[in-house]
Amino acid sequence: MKPLSIFIFVVAASAAPAAEPLLLPRPLTITMDEGHLRANKMVAPNIKSTLDPKLGSESYTLKVTQTAVEISYGDSRGLRWAFMTLRELARGADGLPLAEIPCCTIVDRPRFAWRGFMLDESRHFTGKAGVKRLLDAMASVKMNVLHWHLTDEPAWRLEIKQYPKLTDIGSTGSYSDPQAPKAFYTQEDVAEIVAYAAERGIDIIPEIDMPGHATAANRAYPQHSGGGSKKNPEFTFNPAKVETEKFLTDILREVRKIFPKAPFIHLGGDEVHYGWEKWPNLPEVKALMATEGLKELKDVEGRFIRRMANHATDVGWPKVGLWDEASRFDLASDRTVLFWWRHEKPESLKEAITKGYPVVLCPRLPCYFDFVQDDSHKSGRRWNGFNRLENVYDFPESLGVNYPKTGNILGIQACLWTETAVTQDRRDFLTFPRLFALAEAAWTAPERKDFQRFKKAVAAETVNIEALGLKPWTGGPEVKK
Repeated sequence: MKPLSIFIFVVAASAAPAAEPLLLPRPLTITMDEGHLRANKMVAPNIKSTLDPKLGSESYTLKVTQTAVEISYGDSRGLRWAFMTLRELARGADGLPLAEIPCCTIVDRPRFAWRGFMLDESRHFTGKAGVKRLLDAMASVKMNVLHWHLTDEPAWRLEIKQYPKLTDIGSTGSYSDPQAPKAFYTQEDVAEIVAYAAERGIDIIPEIDMPGHATAANRAYPQHSGGGSKKNPEFTFNPAKVETEKFLTDILREVRKIFPKAPFIHLGGDEVHYGWEKWPNLPEVKALMATEGLKELKDVEGRFIRRMANHATDVGWPKVGLWDEASRFDLASDRTVLFWWRHEKPESLKEAITKGYPVVLCPRLPCYFDFVQDDSHKSGRRWNGFNRLENVYDFPESLGVNYPKTGNILGIQACLWTETAVTQDRRDFLTFPRLFALAEAAWTAPERKDFQRFKKAVAAETVNIEALGLKPWTGGPEVKK
């Protein structure tokens, strides 16, 4: 990995142990020792690192003495996070470089393996530079998954060479402007972004929504539409058409080539009932229900989900991700990851865990960042509540859901849906500093969380992300669009 730059200053070492530095996220343990490391000692011969797989994935120990830095790490990500911590030690509470680095011993490991952020690009397009800035900010606080929502109703944002109309036609428009010009990622763009993320210890999980949220794809290839409703026209793919299955399988095969190292693909699978209105009249659906004895439309949906999950496996995807509605469809638990988003349906979470599915927790309250974050803000969703910084920080202890503790909770994730996020400034405003709160909630042991301390640490990290060109909310006026 590329070495991270360390600020170099020369100051005499002091004797008394310093106060605990404001690291974000807060490490598992930190012991302050006497003295400081002179900056002219911060050179390669004095920074020693040793691989120790027994420490575990993403774990590390970091010891700073008056003469050297010693790092032990469990894997490559653990080494990266150790260097990130070293970077933080070299700055003060105001985010500015320190003249000396306090001697200390840190033992650290993540609470959750999955520390994610979902970016919706269909409703409003971010673009390559914005995604890279986001990845830099995520890496600075030890987040490791970008869930990339690339297709939905307004637009299709990923080049598929076998089906060029997906971007020639499907990438036009946005949530706020149906006439917006084409905007999408070429396969070369994606390769560049995936490599950029990998250098920062971040996996990218692409999402290709099906069978619902398919309007943009159906605009490009209407022969595969399953219809929708007045509010959500052409919302679904045809769930029973053989040609549509082939079309989608071809797409999954090509997406695998674009994301060859992604641990799985997300297939969406949410809110499909919005598009059921036309299904009973589709000849393919009527024939299927009669032939296979399917009683209800949810049975048709379940059959489609199971088949597409199997097709994904056939073309090289080891697993699929789905939103929590899929817990009722008896998918293979060793090849499926469920994302619990419906905070008002704790029974869905319990069902998913009871059936043995690995689960990522991302409920609307408090993990959806399109919800307002302050009572004075007017733009954005509320839905009987909103998501203050402290609400995000208190998660998942604040969940209040009685689920089996033996369940496989992979981790937690924030989601930014971009209906109200037209500009990059608005996306920054909604994301930061709440993403810092999610990062510490995902990394730091519950007994080590301290919201007042966290708020002080945010000030230092804010300086860092502002240097990246991001514009976090710091208490000023609302950025409305």
